[in-house]
Amino acid sequence: MQAARAPVDLVNTMYILNWNPNERQVEASFGGVLTRAEADVFMSDLHELLHSEGPNDFEFVVDFGKVSRMDDGVQSVFVLAGELAHNAGASLVTFVTRDEDESVGWTNDRLQHVLEGDERVVAYERAA
Repeated sequence: MQAARAPVDLVNTMYILNWNPNERQVEASFGGVLTRAEADVFMSDLHELLHSEGPNDFEFVVDFGKVSRMDDGVQSVFVLAGELAHNAGASLVTFVTRDEDESVGWTNDRLQHVLEGDERVVAYERAA
């Protein structure tokens, strides 16, 4: 039996990236204004975390429910992050959006993945 490992946090000014082996969850939480450059740094940190910790059969949560504004292209970085997590062994990717309207848009954009059970989309107000 493998000993329980402590959660790993990468804390930056624009997001928190956490691997919790006890819950089998990698969570990325964003807040404030999110630029494309910050999203690219996040991708680099996510890649490093997935490579160094080697999680498998985990849930990956991308929570941008408290982001006040994000640059063009950030949504595509989140989609790429979900694909990276799936390739690393994530069984489910959850996107937490800012509101119900955004949740509907994400669901429509990612419909095939949602229907297949690989992804889910929830609005922050409903996730809280």
